[in-house]
Amino acid sequence: MPSAETEPSRPPSHLPKTHASNVTAADVQGELIDDAPVFQSDASPLLEVKDVHRDFDGGHVLALRGVSFGIRQGEFVAIIGASGSGKSTLLSLLGALDEADQGEILFRGEPITKLADPAAFRARNIGFIFQSFHLLPTLTSLENVQVPMFEMGWSLRERQRRARELLEAVGMGHRLDHLPSKLSGGERQRVAIARSLANDPPILLADEPTGNLDTKNSGQIMELLETLHRDKGMTLILVTHDLSVARAADRIITMRDGQVASDEATHQSTPALH
Repeated sequence: MPSAETEPSRPPSHLPKTHASNVTAADVQGELIDDAPVFQSDASPLLEVKDVHRDFDGGHVLALRGVSFGIRQGEFVAIIGASGSGKSTLLSLLGALDEADQGEILFRGEPITKLADPAAFRARNIGFIFQSFHLLPTLTSLENVQVPMFEMGWSLRERQRRARELLEAVGMGHRLDHLPSKLSGGERQRVAIARSLANDPPILLADEPTGNLDTKNSGQIMELLETLHRDKGMTLILVTHDLSVARAADRIITMRDGQVASDEATHQSTPALH
């Protein structure tokens, strides 16, 4: 078998559209599931950040200071800034991994900052992609992709079918039974992307997804993320320090010292929401 670092990934197959383009009225009645607001198709904006503050170390570290903006369904937004600017803290708040000390974050007009069950919200609405992949080392690619599906109560057969379909879609159908240690960095990130799509979330949050990859693999991962954004109509929010990566987005939010320094559309057709 070729070494993990040299075997090329296969090109991704066509990704089926699942959001925005083919959602029926019966799917988007605005009900609440387990205290978590679920995806609807037409409301705007999708996410609202209102005067959000977050501090650490008893108030000595001011990570976020009065951050406000909105994000529409289907936007691709890049959040850039130097280390310590607050961008990763902001992404954690958007994904309900942390709570704001002050202010609100709304999803379809419903506050996520006071959720009774943040795990249920994340499972149904958020897909996460991390710089360090966070794959479980003792699980195969097929098994890693199934991990978020346990929240959904699906059968083993359904989990395996969906995991296989997602891995094939990101060009990893030939590596289903490989452990992470047998995969290259680019392949691990493809598996992580497939895992982030496990429950068909409307929002994808990516924290430095190309940070641990070489130039070639970085380009391939960005092409895959852009394909997901385009073909599935997903809302993609990407944190990066790399301006060349950020320029692929519809919009760039620049963070500096815990505040929004600028918020600019990269395409005239996508004005920023404030």
